[in-house]
Amino acid sequence: MNQKNSFFTPMRKFLLILFCFLSLFSSAQQWMKTYGPGYWADWVIEYYDKGYVILGTKSGSAGYCWVIKTDINGNMLWNKKIGNGIDVMFGNNIEQTTDNGLIIAGTTSKYGNQQDAYILKLNSCGNLEWCSDIYTPTIPWDLGWRVKPTSDNGYLLLGLYNSPNENLRTNLFKFDALGNLLWHQAYLPDSAAFEDDAQDILVNSSSYYITAVVYYPDPGQGGGWERFYSICTDTAGNKIWSNIYGLTNYYHGFPSTTLRNNKGDYYSFGCHDINGTNYTDPCIVKVLSDGSSSYNKDILTNVYGGGIGTGDWLNENTLILGGGWALNANSAVDALFETDTLGNLLQSIILDTISTGITNTAKTFDNKFISIATDCPTTCHIVAYKVNSDLQYDSVYTRHFTYDSLCPHPVVSDTIDPVCGLIVNVEEPFSKPETRQLKVFPNPASGMLTVIFPQYLMVSDNNGPVKSKTVYHQWKSTFLEIYNLNGERLFQKEIPKDQTRLELDVSSWPKGMYLFRLIYNKQTVAGEKVIIK
Repeated sequence: MNQKNSFFTPMRKFLLILFCFLSLFSSAQQWMKTYGPGYWADWVIEYYDKGYVILGTKSGSAGYCWVIKTDINGNMLWNKKIGNGIDVMFGNNIEQTTDNGLIIAGTTSKYGNQQDAYILKLNSCGNLEWCSDIYTPTIPWDLGWRVKPTSDNGYLLLGLYNSPNENLRTNLFKFDALGNLLWHQAYLPDSAAFEDDAQDILVNSSSYYITAVVYYPDPGQGGGWERFYSICTDTAGNKIWSNIYGLTNYYHGFPSTTLRNNKGDYYSFGCHDINGTNYTDPCIVKVLSDGSSSYNKDILTNVYGGGIGTGDWLNENTLILGGGWALNANSAVDALFETDTLGNLLQSIILDTISTGITNTAKTFDNKFISIATDCPTTCHIVAYKVNSDLQYDSVYTRHFTYDSLCPHPVVSDTIDPVCGLIVNVEEPFSKPETRQLKVFPNPASGMLTVIFPQYLMVSDNNGPVKSKTVYHQWKSTFLEIYNLNGERLFQKEIPKDQTRLELDVSSWPKGMYLFRLIYNKQTVAGEKVIIK
């Protein structure tokens, strides 16, 4: 197994690296804001009014998820602390919703000794609309890692460790506009893979794209090395294809974020572990729209603790990426890189503070970029940087902008202790198979029989190197179909979601065996063989 070490950079090598790239680095008057103290940075977006929303988390084992709203120059307008200051309330990412509210994904310990994934909705005034907690009392630690709005006004939550089956580590949940769970997908790599951890998700009009890391052995070896791992699904979460990059070229590494071009190809960014060395280089890996591997390129070479954590498109041929490398075990250089799509470095800027790394970068309406990081010289602060398209620190806007125009009153900074609705049944379809089975009794039958419909619908896909299981928690209706052994359908009835049972008189049916099938979306989701005597 690949074991990562803490890398110590001798000053001699650092100066050599810095000299080699000095001609590429820009310098300008600093645009930098700090928020805190006592918080670390999670996410940043540009809001509908051209201000910014920054998500942070109070450092330590308990505290608050912190939502900061700023103007275009980074000056705080208002903030919301979410939590009670006692239980864990971590935030992981925040996005603008289709109604110009905010949706947050994170982890909380408010509802037991375990930590649960949650999804939380604020309106455009920063007030709580709803919160849903994936309540998993038998799982000590699970995460709500990424949340993304969908075109049908719903939300996708990318989760980690949300299943009682430890092999089902990458999970995808679909919620409706009110926070009700519609379906749950769990993805399982083949038997040689292990310890997959989801990192990012892209939402497209007809597909979703999950980026993860997975351990997988080189040919002829045991154990496993870190690999770039991706899963493409349809909008119901069903797997279309998957890719474990580097199985033939011994490429080892860890992805952090992914972008998609207008041709449907995917560019993942992270770190490349150089075999037999202590070098970890910032890199790019490309996977084509059909799932086939394309190429990889190191953006910097022979650096310690290097990587890319975030990025966005400058234009269709150019990228702005946030990353850096280690100076020593306790500090790092943060930088923004401009590259082409082949990974060739065009220019860069070293940011003016040494922090724990750039957490997120957002592109603004005027083709600029705001990045956030956590700076911990003594006490941790959230740091925001803004650069223009030439990677120069941005200047201050002097023109007037109107903020929070959708809110009929001034937004007040306060603390929100949310009461979340508990989704208590995520574990049941996996731990209790009977909850997803069709039950028919008596069997054999000669007169009246009873059909009990499942509480959940599960569809398994065992094709290809990645297996998947889709569990539906909400649906409109299914169809019960009954066939004889000649394949003739003798009975069909639509079954609404709220109908739990059906009584059938089979006293006039010919003796023999019959196949009962429950159909959803043209797929058999449950079945039973019944003998009529």
